[in-house]
Amino acid sequence: MSNDPKPNKDSVFTEYDLKVHRIGRWTMLLATLASFLPIAISVLFFGAEIDLKAVGMAFTGVFMMFGINGFIEPFAFAPILGAGATYIAFTTGNVSQTKVPCVVSSQKIMGVEMGTPEGDVVATLATGVCSLVTTLEVAIGMIFVNVIYGFLQSPLVKPGFDNILPAVLGAVSVLFISKMPKVGFVPYALYGVFLFIMGKSFDERSYGIYCMLVLIVITVGFAYFMRKRSAEKAKSQ
Repeated sequence: MSNDPKPNKDSVFTEYDLKVHRIGRWTMLLATLASFLPIAISVLFFGAEIDLKAVGMAFTGVFMMFGINGFIEPFAFAPILGAGATYIAFTTGNVSQTKVPCVVSSQKIMGVEMGTPEGDVVATLATGVCSLVTTLEVAIGMIFVNVIYGFLQSPLVKPGFDNILPAVLGAVSVLFISKMPKVGFVPYALYGVFLFIMGKSFDERSYGIYCMLVLIVITVGFAYFMRKRSAEKAKSQ
C-alpha cells in the first residue's frame, strides 16, 4: 500500500507533484548533510580542530555576497524549471549558468511551454542530463587540470571564456523578452535608467543583486497588472 500523500479536491497539486516535493525535500536534506561529511570525518577520525571565529568570519563574507542571491534564485527560476528540475538544479548547482539555459533550449526544441505538465517533464529530464554531463566535465577537468587550465588562460581563449555567462544569459533573455516583450522589457529598462543615474561603478560594487530583488518584485507586479487588465478587457468584449 502506497504511503504517498494524496491531493485533496481543492489542491492545485497533483499526486505526482506531491510525490516530487516529498522526494525532493529528502534528497536535498541528504545532500546538505553529505556536504558536511568531509568536515565530520576530518574532526572525528583525524582530530582536526575547527576555528569557530574563522568559520564565522568566512560564513559572514560568503553570506553577504551570495545570501540574497540564494534567496532570490528559487523564486526567479522555479517557474521556469518546475518542481522536479528545481530540486535537482539547486542540489547540483550552476543553476543560472547551465541548468536554466539547458531547460529553456530543451523546452523550445520540444515545443512545450514552461509551467505545463509537459514543460515540467522536459525540464526535469533536461536538468538531470545536464547535471550528469557537468559532473563528468568537472571530473575530467580535475584529472587534466594542469593541461586545461593553461589552455583556458591563454590570451587567445581567455577573452571568450570570460564572456560565456553574459552570452548565455543574453540569449536566454532575448528568448523570454520575445515571448512577453511588454513585461520582459521592464526590468532591463529600469536597470538601464538606474545605471545611467548612478554610474557604471554602481554595477561594479555588487549592488546588482539587491537591484535584482527590487526589479523582480516590480516585474511580477507589472505582469499581474497586465494580466488583470487583459482579463478585464476580455470580459468587457
